[in-house]
Amino acid sequence: MNEELKKMFKVGFGVLALLLVIINFIAWLSHNQALGATYSSQCLAVNRLRSPRVGRPSEHGHYPQLARHQRVKLVVVKKEKRLYVLSNHHVLYIINAKTNLAPTTTQINGARGTIIFTQNNGIRQVGANWLSLNHADTFIEAPAYINNHRVHGNWLRSRYQCTNTVDVSKPDAHWLQSLPNNTRLVIK
Repeated sequence: MNEELKKMFKVGFGVLALLLVIINFIAWLSHNQALGATYSSQCLAVNRLRSPRVGRPSEHGHYPQLARHQRVKLVVVKKEKRLYVLSNHHVLYIINAKTNLAPTTTQINGARGTIIFTQNNGIRQVGANWLSLNHADTFIEAPAYINNHRVHGNWLRSRYQCTNTVDVSKPDAHWLQSLPNNTRLVIK
């Protein structure tokens, strides 16, 4: 009886270990393919992420200096409501973001400013620290007012979505204005 129990435990632990390896491998493949970044850098950035508030940065700590990094690109994942700032397959920063743009690839224009007014589908939005994209009338901005109501707290839960914008917090939008022209933006 004792030998049978030892064999059963060995087989059980072997099957459990095999299942854990398979599940972790599948998770690793799905994360790497979605962003084009290393899984470890993504995990580190997710651990620094804060709950969304319009008046504070998305992560704990300081913003990375973009001038020190090569090949910076932005990836917006609509389902996760996040904007990833990547450099050479590493996640530099994660920004809580809300977008209503269709999946596409575009670039950052040179046009930037402090206040912008947009109106689409009967929704009026005043944004702060805006950054223009190559597509006509598309912007990265921090929502300040929607339909004459001040935006505060978690803007991601708002039922209003102004089309052609990527909405981020005010400090994040201000930091994104330091992006160089022609930085690639991918929306998934």
